[in-house]
Amino acid sequence: MKILTLSFMCMLTISSLQGCAFADKLNTKHLSGNWQIRTLNNEPTPDTHSRIRFDHRTHQYYAYFGCNHIHGSYRDFKHRLRLSQPFGITKLCQNIEDERTGTGTLTFVRRWRIINDSAGVRLHLLDKDNYVRLEARLLKEDDDQAVEKVPE
Repeated sequence: MKILTLSFMCMLTISSLQGCAFADKLNTKHLSGNWQIRTLNNEPTPDTHSRIRFDHRTHQYYAYFGCNHIHGSYRDFKHRLRLSQPFGITKLCQNIEDERTGTGTLTFVRRWRIINDSAGVRLHLLDKDNYVRLEARLLKEDDDQAVEKVPE
């Protein structure tokens, strides 16, 4: 009887863990895509080429704030988001302060939400107090080519 109870508890635990993993992948897939960054901390981004991309297969994010290409890993569970410290090759640029603002803003991100309205599909990255730290617009597939051609 104890073996049967133990087996049942193991199967129940495994099935509940699979449910959690499934929910994580669903959320992550919605976050995936190429996004044009429109605002940082409620201020318009000075560089119209600013982008962030989330890859749900590798759990990597890639960002560009007008100077260096940076990347890191991310973890998403039920709209809670944890971004690793961004890294990449740092070269000195005229607009390095814009990049520091962008990368610094990413350290405050704790949640995300998608808004689909007449303005299109938008991504909000929020801090622990639900303040919108970054707002981005989903790029169409035609616009995706521009992400690869962003000047370095």
